[in-house]
Amino acid sequence: MDNLIKDWICFCQGTQEFDKSHFTYIFHEEGIINNINQMTQFLPEQESLTQVIENVLSIKEVKRSTSISDEAIVSHAKNFILEQVSLLENLDDELRSATNDFEIKFVTPTEFESHIDDDIPHYWLFDEFGDLIRDSKRNDNEVTFAFFEALFGIDNDYYLSWYIAAPLLEINIDLSSYYELWKNNCQVLLLESKLLILKNT
Repeated sequence: MDNLIKDWICFCQGTQEFDKSHFTYIFHEEGIINNINQMTQFLPEQESLTQVIENVLSIKEVKRSTSISDEAIVSHAKNFILEQVSLLENLDDELRSATNDFEIKFVTPTEFESHIDDDIPHYWLFDEFGDLIRDSKRNDNEVTFAFFEALFGIDNDYYLSWYIAAPLLEINIDLSSYYELWKNNCQVLLLESKLLILKNT
């Protein structure tokens, strides 16, 4: 068993202390896909978590380019935005307007990247949804916190980590549309009047 997995077990059993960031990239350990149960045994919903993580890691190893239609991509992109909005209350008028009415546009990497650092509704929505996730954890102990860090480290992607962690939340979230976008190497950015989609090939 790899040392990092041994560290995780000791951490969860309370026999050794580690900073939570110690486990950020545990899912990058060689052979980890065969040891997911060693990670999830200390968490509720072990079986469902293990299955989802195994699926994600398997796909991450082989995903290359888009394998679904543009129509399906558009549907997933819209649902990704609307799922977040449906769970959020008291959105300000500007963000509510941006999520209610937007044009869908497939763009080049150059156009997509030109907005990455802008102050745009995409990040406002991310902040609101992230706060909701953090406030909705069934447990907020050190093991859960470290596990969320490890899920983020799978692909440095908070939305992917929240998709996996859905069984650990008190609210019902369905980020399967985001998962389909991720699986097919698609990215989205919500601007004030447009939803940009980038198909990475």
